[in-house]
Amino acid sequence: MGLRVTFLSGPRHSGKSALSRMMIARLYKQNPHYIRLVDHTGSKKAPSVELKKPDSKYGVATASWLDFDPERIIEVLADTLAAIHKTDRYGTVLIEADADPALRCAYPYDHRIFVMPVPSIIEDVFRDPKRAAIELQRVLDDTAMFASEIFGLFDGDSVNELDPSEERVDMSDSQMRRFLYSPLGDELATRIQLQPTYHGLVESDVVIVNSGIGARGPKTKECLRRISHLIERIGGKAGRQHDLFNCDLKDKEAKIERKLLRALRPMCLGGK
Repeated sequence: MGLRVTFLSGPRHSGKSALSRMMIARLYKQNPHYIRLVDHTGSKKAPSVELKKPDSKYGVATASWLDFDPERIIEVLADTLAAIHKTDRYGTVLIEADADPALRCAYPYDHRIFVMPVPSIIEDVFRDPKRAAIELQRVLDDTAMFASEIFGLFDGDSVNELDPSEERVDMSDSQMRRFLYSPLGDELATRIQLQPTYHGLVESDVVIVNSGIGARGPKTKECLRRISHLIERIGGKAGRQHDLFNCDLKDKEAKIERKLLRALRPMCLGGK
């Protein structure tokens, strides 16, 4: 597909729409197709204005509000983008959405941006160690159950087992450490450190802390330090560039630093 698709996500009321407007006004060379994804079970409702054929002053080719069912988002999003592709083969698409886990893997986006408010406490972004340990054990248990089902070890299944199932003891502390130091374990542990709303932070090319939203607290500086360290660690292991910026997206007169504009500009080019 010739489209260039950028996925902009983050917690609700974090400044995503302000960033969308700035990018459309300052960075896009051709009018993008704008899509706002919203879970149909949520309270957020579409604006009363007509979106499909927006006035040219908005700077977009088309604008769509898409209420989605998480169980069908993959096919719905694919159909939506295919329809755009038919009319604009090498167009560019900006998708805005709240932090919904169903959306992160719904499409192989070309670029990802994550916008978040200023955290007041560390627990706004990171789980406390006790909760993270509980969550890790839960994920390991779920993984074991999933693997058992995938290999046909269903209770009462008609498939004949060639070998008797093997009972496995719990992992020792040393085995757990070796697993966590493996690439898969590192990825798993990284995600489990974060609150669910912030899982999208891990895979984003650009993370923006919106200084115009949220309130600074005594732990804000430490939380931002941890986020910066996490992003550097992820980028080093994946061989990709992950950038963290602080910017007031609410202030229309605020000066956007050039480095942020440079990071966003490649996301605003046409497809190829």
